Amino acid sequence: MKLYTADRAPNPDRVKYFLSAKGKWDEIDKQEISIIEKQHRQPDYLAISPLGHVPALVLDDGTALTESRAICTYFESVYPDPNLMGRDAKERAVIEMWDRRVELTYLVAMAGWFRHSHPAMAELEVPQVADWAQSCQGKVEKAADFFADRLSNSEFVAGDRFTIADITLHVGFGFGRIVKFKPWESRPALAAWRERIAAVPGMS
Repeated sequence: MKLYTADRAPNPDRVKYFLSAKGKWDEIDKQEISIIEKQHRQPDYLAISPLGHVPALVLDDGTALTESRAICTYFESVYPDPNLMGRDAKERAVIEMWDRRVELTYLVAMAGWFRHSHPAMAELEVPQVADWAQSCQGKVEKAADFFADRLSNSEFVAGDRFTIADITLHVGFGFGRIVKFKPWESRPALAAWRERIAAVPGMS
């Protein structure tokens, strides 16, 4: 199998950290795709990922998986240890709930803020809408407060252990650096959580 990835992009990073937490990142055959150079919009790549999404995982039988969460689900089955998505029906549902909360309230809004405000995205996001960037900024700040409250009462995002939900929030925080948003600087619970995350293998 081959993983098509992109350096410092949030969805590829989600898969990267997921595999790194499992100790498998260096074992995967990978090919870098430059989003800035629009390689994800070239015919050869669109034949693999029709919507131009990165990452993409092509399995040995030719099946292509093009959503980061789906790719992580596949790797969870292939590399079950350490478990990052739940050991039973209840825990799987709780972890997926929190992972989706992070993705839909924080990561998606952060993407909108970045894509509609950063000069580097002007040619890729046409048209950039300043009002949408401002709206997304407000959503990100509100989500940061929500997760700060959660992490003041829970050691990790989905409960008492590290899971994919923590990876998704970690990716969102990294993405936010591009627009100079560092919510942990004014929210102690997020700062403490980041220290716990830094101790997890593969997350530094």
